[in-house]
Amino acid sequence: MTINGVFSARVPAYLMALMLGLVLSVAKAQEAAPTDQLLKPSPERSAREVVTIQLDALSDNDQPERNAGIEQVWAFAHPRNRVITGPLARFTRMLRGPGYAMLIDHLGYEITEIRRTGRTAVYQVKVLSRDGGFYRFQWRLEKAAQADGPAWMTTRVTPARQTGEQLS
Repeated sequence: MTINGVFSARVPAYLMALMLGLVLSVAKAQEAAPTDQLLKPSPERSAREVVTIQLDALSDNDQPERNAGIEQVWAFAHPRNRVITGPLARFTRMLRGPGYAMLIDHLGYEITEIRRTGRTAVYQVKVLSRDGGFYRFQWRLEKAAQADGPAWMTTRVTPARQTGEQLS
């Protein structure tokens, strides 16, 4: 028996499993796009998906390189938001500051839709920070003109508010 014409039946099962794991690890590493291949706004993405992409990126902020998560969030910042919070270096300092630092390398999140219309969406996001505290944010999005059509982009994220809950 061969797999992709390379492995024969004489390869022990544990070795084949190890090799398969290695192949999958390499594939996963290749999925982690460098900053020039960040996910981009698209008419096909839902507002909730945009929030999820941003939160997932921030949960492992420095992969595949330092501040890659923050750069991914920036990729979905609405043009009006960029004017207020940019350039990227300033945006990075803001996210590492007291109002948003708990988003960096957070341990988990919960997204609840508050309101959604055809052009705007508002979500409440509850984050479990690496310090064990829970923080609440409000994520606002609007559709913005893109080359391939209107796409959801973040217009505002409120600074964190502690919920009073703590993971013990």
